[in-house]
Amino acid sequence: MTSVSFPLLRNEADGVEFPVGGRVFTFGGSKECNLPLPGKGLPGVVGHLLFREGKHLLQLLSQDATVKVNGVKVSSPVALKHADGLEMAGLRFRFLEKPAAPDAPEAKPAPASASVPGDRQPLADLIESVVALLKEKDSDVFLSLVTGVSRLLRCDAARVVEEDWKSGERRTLARYPGHSGLERFSNRAIDWSRESEHAILVQETEWEDGNSYNSLQQNAVASVLCTAMREESGIIGYLYMDRVGGGSPFTEADRRMCDSLGRLFGEILSHRRALSRQRDVIARLQSGTQSGGGGIIQDSPAMAKVMELARRVARTDGTVLIRGETGTGKEMLARFIHQQSQRAEKPFVAINCAAIPENLIESELFGHEKGAFTGADQRKIGLFESAEGGTLFLDEIGDLPLGLQVKLLRVLQESEIMRIGHLKPIRVDVRIFSATHRKLSQEVQQGRFRQDLFFRLSVLDLELPPLRERGQDVLLLAEFLLKKFVGQFGLPAKTLSPAARNKLLGYAFPGNVRELENVIQKAILLSNARSIGAEEIQIEAEDPETSHALRALPTLKDARAAAEKEAIRTALEKTGGNISLASKLLNIDRKWLMKMMEELDLDADDFRA
Repeated sequence: MTSVSFPLLRNEADGVEFPVGGRVFTFGGSKECNLPLPGKGLPGVVGHLLFREGKHLLQLLSQDATVKVNGVKVSSPVALKHADGLEMAGLRFRFLEKPAAPDAPEAKPAPASASVPGDRQPLADLIESVVALLKEKDSDVFLSLVTGVSRLLRCDAARVVEEDWKSGERRTLARYPGHSGLERFSNRAIDWSRESEHAILVQETEWEDGNSYNSLQQNAVASVLCTAMREESGIIGYLYMDRVGGGSPFTEADRRMCDSLGRLFGEILSHRRALSRQRDVIARLQSGTQSGGGGIIQDSPAMAKVMELARRVARTDGTVLIRGETGTGKEMLARFIHQQSQRAEKPFVAINCAAIPENLIESELFGHEKGAFTGADQRKIGLFESAEGGTLFLDEIGDLPLGLQVKLLRVLQESEIMRIGHLKPIRVDVRIFSATHRKLSQEVQQGRFRQDLFFRLSVLDLELPPLRERGQDVLLLAEFLLKKFVGQFGLPAKTLSPAARNKLLGYAFPGNVRELENVIQKAILLSNARSIGAEEIQIEAEDPETSHALRALPTLKDARAAAEKEAIRTALEKTGGNISLASKLLNIDRKWLMKMMEELDLDADDFRA
């Protein structure tokens, strides 16, 4: 009789036997499977037999094919026993864990194509998975990706891991096979790949870490491939693969393939994260609109306080003074307060006092009669009358001429206006909002603004923080503007690369939101790719005096980093550069300490005698 290994699957029709070797034994429509099944329309991989805890578990990976064990349809993993009968694709097989009886018919060996790669189907499946992921058609496509990679490199197990570059936390996105425990994956190998620019290849004779060795030995792992996935901001995840003992170990060619796959997966994962950020922005905007956000995009504590105060101010009917640097959105805040007030159904009328010549602004505000002055060929209704029952917004009130300040004070006191050339006062019911980037208290001291008018205008006082004090709002606004302008220009969707995001966060934006709008518009028009890089973020050089003033006070992030660096330096000095002891003194994880030391440019060797 032909010598065969056990366990095996025997085709009951023709006696052909398929040895069930290794940790994973696949079956499906692809010739790459250990057991290729006949028939059209079958998935490439229908399922597999997974050796775990001394048993072979039959697990389906697709619901598009029916598999039965002893006549019962399989819907969940089944532990196979000796002599169990399997039905799939119209064929019947017998699972044998031990040799057959002496008088059993001679077995026929399985065709070589069943266990040796016969075509390029795994690569084709992998490409299809990548295309599906980029089109966002399948939420479980990462499982297809890792399955395709496993078949391409004939792995017994594989795993795709995402890493948060801020916290260092790792999360498994997909693993193959689905029931492979996380304990079989070596964290030491992942840490090694983190420190390497290329994929690492580790054979079982090279394992030095006790915990990893015990785990890998228990799972019969003999060969490991692992590569870090990167984007511009740093490492974002890992691709990990292994093979069990008894088969062929990974080769240098496999390592090079893993390197290429790691770069591919890195781009895919980076794109996926960018799309996720855009969806978060849209969700936040929708949430803000539903909760009465009035289109004001914000998520920072500084703006949250302003918005809360604005909602309270909206319930009153007093005058409102809005202060803030140019471009911070003072008119938008005024509109928000109006929309939240009892006057919301009435007009909101705005005028920029600095944009209209002094000899025309009185006519704009109060109107004039026909013939009141040269060129007044008909009656004109002023903005106060146009805003009857609603709100009049006087932007850049600090530029209002002193003569008109007196007339505005009378309107606030008497609720009456006088058209130019009209002999009788006209009653008006208008709530007045004003805004300025100037410090009106200083303008009062220097005689350029009336003190009594200042008191009248600032009954309710709001101050908008500059964009540089709003933290992550810069990115939230940038993502919103990106989506807005891409739609206006009729261009394909674009995302901000990590380097572009970091550049935006590192700039002070003296022109605030108005300047950010200009920067994003330029970036969209300059970029030819789907991802906008740092080079497309064209930010003008800051004025030296302004730049020095802004940087004189360290940011909270810089202050925290300096404090952390000093604490780590002290711990390393006390422990003589022993990272394990230093991590205990600092009460943080050793790996996290090593990550922080790398970011803060601290070397343990510098503290050792």
